[in-house]
Amino acid sequence: MRSWLLVALVTIACIAIIGTMILSPFALTKLESMSRRWGELSNIGQTYGAISALISSLALGGVIVSLLYQARDGRTAREQSMRSIQHQLITMQMDDPTFMSATGAPWNLPIPAESTSIREYLYIHMWVSFWVGQYVIGEMSTQSVKTTARNELFSSQAGRRYWAAVGQRLLDTSNGRYYRFTRLLDEEYRKLEDNKVPVAPPMKVSDNTSGLALARAKGLRYPGLLFAALIAGILAGRSFNRIGRKAL
Repeated sequence: MRSWLLVALVTIACIAIIGTMILSPFALTKLESMSRRWGELSNIGQTYGAISALISSLALGGVIVSLLYQARDGRTAREQSMRSIQHQLITMQMDDPTFMSATGAPWNLPIPAESTSIREYLYIHMWVSFWVGQYVIGEMSTQSVKTTARNELFSSQAGRRYWAAVGQRLLDTSNGRYYRFTRLLDEEYRKLEDNKVPVAPPMKVSDNTSGLALARAKGLRYPGLLFAALIAGILAGRSFNRIGRKAL
């Protein structure tokens, strides 16, 4: 919404500037036909030069604003790409418990070291990552975060267990809009816990299809996911090397 408003304002400003430049000679001619002195016309011309300088400054400011928005959009696109790869890797861990052990699950968190609990944790973590991404880019408002936390995330015992395990760690390591998002979740969690609001009763599962069996049926997707993980590792390695060189 804000980007469309900016485009509309820039368009209106450009139309106004072009209109001023087109009509200014006619205005000077009109002044001349009114038998104005040439000195006055000279002063008007100097004023027109000052207006031209102002217009050039506004144009330069518009270019700078456009570049800033492009940089922000590029950064957002990179973050979304990395989160997509992360979600694919987490999906692999959820499908095959062997990958959980490969990454050191449960990662020093107060989570039972068994696949069902870790799979539950990873699933909730994917949703929270999606929500924070929406909040950071402005697609999710503060009120939406509170409502989602209250009615979805913390309405289940699993969601509350997840936040009890990672909430403080996220508060300690987040910054900027990520920190504000984390703070919103933590505030809603504290309200529900302090008021002893009960969780929703567990849903009755009517489909006995095993998620693990479906994952084995889709085993052909693993090579593509592993390739994505390899690309992410290369990018992370380059960033780490740059940081190391700066530290030296």
